[in-house]
Amino acid sequence: MIFVDTHSHIFFKDYDNDRDEVVSRAEQAGVAAVFDVGLDEPTNKQAIANSEKYSMVFPIVGFHPHEAAEYDHPAFEDFLEEYKGRYIGLGEFGLDYFRDIAPRKKQRDSFEKQLELCAESGLPLIFHCREAEADMASMIRAHAPLEGVMHCFSGDIDFLKMTLDLGLHISVGGPATYNNSERLHSVLRAVPSERLLLETDCPFLSPQRHRGKRNEPSYIPLIAAKIAEVRGESVENLAACSTRNAIGLFGGAAADFLEEKIGASDAETSSG
Repeated sequence: MIFVDTHSHIFFKDYDNDRDEVVSRAEQAGVAAVFDVGLDEPTNKQAIANSEKYSMVFPIVGFHPHEAAEYDHPAFEDFLEEYKGRYIGLGEFGLDYFRDIAPRKKQRDSFEKQLELCAESGLPLIFHCREAEADMASMIRAHAPLEGVMHCFSGDIDFLKMTLDLGLHISVGGPATYNNSERLHSVLRAVPSERLLLETDCPFLSPQRHRGKRNEPSYIPLIAAKIAEVRGESVENLAACSTRNAIGLFGGAAADFLEEKIGASDAETSSG
């Protein structure tokens, strides 16, 4: 089985002492690729640096809504031009009315500017949404059609329908394994297989077995097993579908890398 962690933050200092081992454990667990998602300019650069060190790591760059008050649009434009061709997606960006770390107007302003800039890039966009569903859907709809992911999906069935109508995928991680996740389970039972991706959002949101400890990409199979159970399908089928979805959505270097891994895995299975 080949898995993809489509949303991680392995640039965090949490991994400074054992990042090599974290990447190695992911590979040993069957996680063929890890997408490292930046939150601001320094972490965007760190994600790109990680991709240069580890062949299975692919960077995504953007500005998180928590950083909206510090967002510098001309600087971000310059950054995207300077590093063009070295990132596979844009984000995570969006709205977070749960923590409200940045003022909501600042969040909407920075999100709108990033949408205007990124909508024409042809790259998938990674969206962050917490308790801001109506504003989020309205702002994305104004720039449709777009391709991308509503990451760490936490909405209800109605927001799932809006997300799917916008042409987006959803990605789900550790919260799917929690004991109080019936709303998320109802979403998982309803989402079409061709729109579902796997993620960890590490170092946050460890699956139930490791809850309260640092999360890491090697836990993707634990997350996949629970999602497969909820959906009433095999882990093998979920792995194959979610990996194909990542290949189809992100394309480019990540897709080429994953296709090669799938080919090698299939050849090994046949010879065995």
